[in-house]
Amino acid sequence: MSAILLTRWGSPHPPDCPIFDYESHPQRQTILPTRVSAVLVALVTGAVDSRATTVETRPLHSYLFSQLTPAQHDYFAGHYRGEPFRCLRHYEVGIPRDPRVGVPAAAVAYWLGQLTSVIQTGLDAFDSDFTLSRRDRLRYLIVFACRVFELFLRIHPYANGNGHAARFIVWCVLGRYGHWPRRWSVEPKPPDPPYSDFIRRYRDGDKTPLEQFVTSMLLP
Repeated sequence: MSAILLTRWGSPHPPDCPIFDYESHPQRQTILPTRVSAVLVALVTGAVDSRATTVETRPLHSYLFSQLTPAQHDYFAGHYRGEPFRCLRHYEVGIPRDPRVGVPAAAVAYWLGQLTSVIQTGLDAFDSDFTLSRRDRLRYLIVFACRVFELFLRIHPYANGNGHAARFIVWCVLGRYGHWPRRWSVEPKPPDPPYSDFIRRYRDGDKTPLEQFVTSMLLP
């Protein structure tokens, strides 16, 4: 479920700007899996701050994609759509099968601010509540992680690479409380189908399939 660059008649997006298509980069199969593995190890060992990364994914995105950007457009890695770069300021994205994905570039900063409030409120609650049983905490963590995951994907703050960042957020949220995913893959993405279908169903109000799917990724 990859987003595409939306170009409309009269769009201020410069027509000579390249599309950020890391999938077609000749070194994609070498660079991306290696860097994802390295950053997951760093997270598990505590070298990466789970809370900071959940709130601010740009350093992660930069690390994963800095060698996979179009020539002369290094800023595609580690910067949001709408930031003051020539080819990002008006970079609009969308998914034809789901028009709910991809807020306007000018609104990315606002919606990420809203998401940050959700994340900080949720993590504060989990950090301070010691009354929940491990089982109940996990149940609420799954609900919370899926909510943050879906909101991030709906905003689609980056020109590309949003799925990797969103899946890493799930690792951060669950791993912070000792629930390390065993089969929730950052790279490649989890089995699809049913991955993309579960995300669409979540947006339609049927949250259970995605939540159960993420739960199953914790099992051996």
